[in-house]
Amino acid sequence: MESLIRNYTRVILKEISKIPPSWFSTIDAAVLNSRFWELPNDDEDDPDREGSGKTPAAAALETSLQSAFDELELDMDVIVDSYFTDDVEYMLHPDHPAYPNRWLIDARWYVSKIRPGRNTIDMMLMLGDEDSGFNASDVDPEAITRHIAQTIRHELVHYTQMKKQSLNKQMYSDIEAFQDMLDDPSQIPNQDNKKYWEVYEKVSDENGEEIIEKSGFREKLYTQDYLRSHIEIDAHAHDGAEELLAVYGKEKSLDMLRRGFDTSDPKMPNAIKHYFNYLPDGDSTLTKLRKKLYSYIQHFSKSNETYVREHIERVLSGL
Repeated sequence: MESLIRNYTRVILKEISKIPPSWFSTIDAAVLNSRFWELPNDDEDDPDREGSGKTPAAAALETSLQSAFDELELDMDVIVDSYFTDDVEYMLHPDHPAYPNRWLIDARWYVSKIRPGRNTIDMMLMLGDEDSGFNASDVDPEAITRHIAQTIRHELVHYTQMKKQSLNKQMYSDIEAFQDMLDDPSQIPNQDNKKYWEVYEKVSDENGEEIIEKSGFREKLYTQDYLRSHIEIDAHAHDGAEELLAVYGKEKSLDMLRRGFDTSDPKMPNAIKHYFNYLPDGDSTLTKLRKKLYSYIQHFSKSNETYVREHIERVLSGL
């Protein structure tokens, strides 16, 4: 029985995206050392006064991360913008569920057409609403570093997925490989698909040309298909497992895998909440997610044990 379990574990572990250890340490250090959360990040800190700029906080994070990507020799640009709005639902304050450590409102990786062939990680930070009580001293540097760095690695998992698919399909252009992913609805659902709209019909415009009129976007259906994508299961499990280990430790994380997740727990990773809140009980995707989470927990734990052992050996060799 033990040999069967070992063989099963080896097979599952082959299915996860293992990224280099330096992508952890270097990115973590870049986020932490930027101290971006200590810099101005209110709606009055838009240098353009037109809602299109970035606050000093966003600019500092962008600069530090770009230096990290350059150090890692990743063909990757980073963009960090600020989400300027008057809507308090999208601003950080003590009554907001993301307060004080979850600043990201959006993050995505893509291959740019504006900067042809350049891989890009594009992030959007919420503002801190000082009038409603935002206080930078409430931020936990360790927690906000995990929040940003894990999200970046989620997007880097997609980057490595593209690189692997490009190699397997002998596509030597990142633009071509990325477009191939976009064209595959099993990987990236197409929002223009008529099944995602309550009204979707062909009509003629004033010039007699055929156009599509659509309304009533079925957000839940689209999100379910998005979460069922195998590339998203992999990427969400990656950052979900990182956060589980950081917050709960290995044994409790594995226990939750066996007994179930409490999605009402404010410390529960969003990467896991999304799946269990959007998908029905019994959905096969949840089983796939659990398997991936288990694999990543084991992989990260082993990697950490190796790092600690090598660190101790280096210290002892210096005595």
